[in-house]
Amino acid sequence: MLGCWDLEREHQHVTVAFRQQRLITALALRGDRRRSYIAGLLWPDRSDAQASGSLRACLWNIAHQLPGLLEPASDPLALASGISVDVEHLTGRMDLVNEGASGPAGLATQLRGADLLPGWHEDWLWPDQERLNRLRMSTLETLAGDFLATGELEAALDAAAAAEMDPLRESAQRMLLRIHLAAGNNGSAMRSYRSYLAMLLHECGVRPSSGITDLIRPLLQVPQEHSLVPDPAPGFGASLRPSFE
Repeated sequence: MLGCWDLEREHQHVTVAFRQQRLITALALRGDRRRSYIAGLLWPDRSDAQASGSLRACLWNIAHQLPGLLEPASDPLALASGISVDVEHLTGRMDLVNEGASGPAGLATQLRGADLLPGWHEDWLWPDQERLNRLRMSTLETLAGDFLATGELEAALDAAAAAEMDPLRESAQRMLLRIHLAAGNNGSAMRSYRSYLAMLLHECGVRPSSGITDLIRPLLQVPQEHSLVPDPAPGFGASLRPSFE
């Protein structure tokens, strides 16, 4: 379900109608659930009888087209124990990183593209998408901090892509600034700060917290003698004008 919906059996793609995809997805994300819960979740605008009828039709199609996908017990509904779900695998890896384990190679790159069913506009799915996005951003920040602590600044900058996923998330912006400053990229740090400041003022009408401004303050306090605009030469008060002759 990461990036797109796909079902494979013995490494072969299996075609599944969208109605069945919705039911399989709900069980994969929410776990074992009563029939009444799934019916109300997937068909909230229908009466109980209509929702139950739609669920029965969907279950019949899955039983005939995808035998073995669901547990044989009729209530609660559940995926068969042998089914592998990519979201579960990725969530497990992120939990380990956030508990202090070192991140496996390539995890930051994988997380950047691990959107949960992009293009699906389902009200019931939104909380799961938000939950996964928050966990992804938290894990990317953890990875960035780990890389920064070991001096792996390029890897840290790549992991700090959390700032791109949610540009208003201050903790991600703060991590990005720390990496730029550690690398001596003061210009990049100022550019990131000014972009974040403008966005925050425009979207929320507030300014960054002291956690951001304390980091960038040394770059804002430019000594007067380092000003890029020279003082006028003494004794000359006339201004220069272009000649068109």
